[in-house]
Amino acid sequence: MAKIAVVSADESHLQYLAGLIAQASNHAVQRTCAAPAEVLGQPGLGQGADLLILEAAAFSADDIQQLRRLTADRPDTLCMLLTQAPSADLLMRAMRAGVQCVLPWPPEANEFREELQRCTSHALSSTRNDGQVLSFLSCKGGSGTTFTAANFAHVLSARHGKHVLLVDLCQQYGDAAFVVTDQTPPATLANVCNQIDRLDAALLDTCVTHVSADFDVLAGAGDPIKAGEIKATHLEHILTLAASMYDVVVFDVGQDINPASIVVLDHSNVIYPVLQLQLSYLRAGRRLMEICHSLGYRSERLRLVVNQYDKRMPITQNTMESAFGMAVAHTLPYDPGPVRDSLTQGIPVLQMAENSPITRALVDMARQLFPATQPQRDGLLRKLFGHANQVPAPVRA
Repeated sequence: MAKIAVVSADESHLQYLAGLIAQASNHAVQRTCAAPAEVLGQPGLGQGADLLILEAAAFSADDIQQLRRLTADRPDTLCMLLTQAPSADLLMRAMRAGVQCVLPWPPEANEFREELQRCTSHALSSTRNDGQVLSFLSCKGGSGTTFTAANFAHVLSARHGKHVLLVDLCQQYGDAAFVVTDQTPPATLANVCNQIDRLDAALLDTCVTHVSADFDVLAGAGDPIKAGEIKATHLEHILTLAASMYDVVVFDVGQDINPASIVVLDHSNVIYPVLQLQLSYLRAGRRLMEICHSLGYRSERLRLVVNQYDKRMPITQNTMESAFGMAVAHTLPYDPGPVRDSLTQGIPVLQMAENSPITRALVDMARQLFPATQPQRDGLLRKLFGHANQVPAPVRA
C-alpha cells in the first residue's frame, strides 16, 4: 500500500481522484482542500507520502520552482500534476523540476490508473512495514460494534503478539476504553486533535490508555460537541503517526459516515461492517453497503460480521448474503453471559471467559486475518502479573 497525498482547491475534484485511486488499488489517500500555489511552500506538504498529486487550473513558474525544491528535498516522493490543457512549455518545465507525470483534467481513467501504478511501484516493492488499519462500522445502533472492535483488538495483541492501538471514533458515548479497562483515560481523541500541531510519538503515548504491554486505547470524545471539532486533517495526521508506531490500528467508527470517518475508511486495509440477523439490520446494512461501494471500497476490503448469531432467528444468514451480494465473513454467536460480565467489569472477554463461544469466535476471526502468526496463549504467570508493570493513568479532576 502506497501513501498518496492529493491537493486541490475543489472538493469535488478531490473526491473524484480519491475514487479513481480506490478503484485502482488499496492505497492510503491524504486529501488537502487548498490551491497548490498556497501550500507548495509549506514544509509539511506531502510529508511521508510516496506520491504527491497536485490539481489546479494552471501552474505558474513560481509553482514549478517550488516543486523543484520539494523534489530535491524529498527524492523518494514522486509528483503528478493534473491541469486543464497542459502546454508543451509546462511539460518541459515540469520534467526539469522532477515531476514524473502531467495529465489533462479530467484524467482518462485507464491512463490515470496506468500512471498511478507506475508512480507507486517503488513504494509497493519496498520493504517498509507500516501498520495495518482496520475499521469496524455499525450498520445500526445496538449491533455490538464497540464490543467486537475492542475485544478483537485485544485478541490481536494477546494471542498474536501484535502491538495494537484501538481508536474510539464514536461521537455519542466514547466508551470503547471502558469495554476493556477500568482505567480513567488520560486524554481523549478530541484532546489530541486540539494539540495536533505538536503531536508526535511521545505526546501520543502520554494520551493513550495502556491496557496491557501491547494494547493501547485512544478514548473517544464522549461529547458530540467536542467530537464535532475532530477534522479529517486531524485524523490523517494521527493515523499516519499511529501506523508508524503500531502493528495494527483498529478504529471503532460507529454509524457516522462523514468527512472524518471517510478519511479513516480510505486508509483502512479491511473494513468490518457489523450487523445482526434482523430485518432492520438488513435494510440499514444494504444502505451502508451502497455507501461503501459509492466511495470506491471494493468487496475484498469489506468483511461482513454477523453478531449475536442465533439459528432460531427468522432471517437466515443466506438471506443476508443474498441481499448484500456477498458472503458473511465472520459469525459471532449469541453468548450473553460472558459478554455481560466482560462489559460490567471492564475486562476483555478473552481474560474473563477464555473458552466461551464468543471468545473462540473472536480468536478464529483474528486467526483468519493473521494466519501466519502463531497464536500465543497467556500463561498463568502472565495472567497473574501481566499488569504489574503498568503505570496507572493520571486521574482527571
